[in-house]
Amino acid sequence: MDISFKIGQIKRGFNVFRQICINCHSLKLFKLMDLLKLGYTHKQAALLVKKYRIIDYFKLPYKSVIQAKRFNNGSLPPDLSLVTKYRSVQWIYDLLTGYGNTIIRNESNLYQNKGLESGWTAMRPPLAYKCVKDNFYAPHTIHQYSRDVIGFLNWVSEPWLNIRQRITIPILSSLFITGLILTNSLIKNNNKTIWNYIINNHHSDHETDNNKL
Repeated sequence: MDISFKIGQIKRGFNVFRQICINCHSLKLFKLMDLLKLGYTHKQAALLVKKYRIIDYFKLPYKSVIQAKRFNNGSLPPDLSLVTKYRSVQWIYDLLTGYGNTIIRNESNLYQNKGLESGWTAMRPPLAYKCVKDNFYAPHTIHQYSRDVIGFLNWVSEPWLNIRQRITIPILSSLFITGLILTNSLIKNNNKTIWNYIINNHHSDHETDNNKL
């Protein structure tokens, strides 16, 4: 699956998260203030999720772990901050799109999901056609929603990305310059040592010849 994580896609992905995923999952490494990096103003970001202040991290939306498990077939919905680090993009995509058109449940109240090896999951189908309002002119399909929310979650998992891009080039440049200086210094020292050796040996041989005479 080809996914290009561009700003437009990340914004759409956040739209999916705040309308769908936020109802079950936490996002402990993300706060609304992070959206300023995507071009939102402080005021716009603050209005996107009413129950959170702009400096708040997204907590598990339940009163307790017991309540969370009771509402989710006995399973605790995982925090999604680093989900793209311990699960592959393809695995997440297959999970989100693997339920099929007909929802099937077994005697253990698990949902059939052809995207998983086991074929079953405790998570009910989170996405449906046109389940997200205002998708920024992108198609209202489960496949599009899946791509977009994965793009957003991948961005959340790398909050240092912008800083890393800014500091990598200066650091490499500094290391390159330092390397040149050290190399130049070593060459000079080696040349000096060689010439000293030649000169000293020449003087020593000359003195030996004089003594023979």
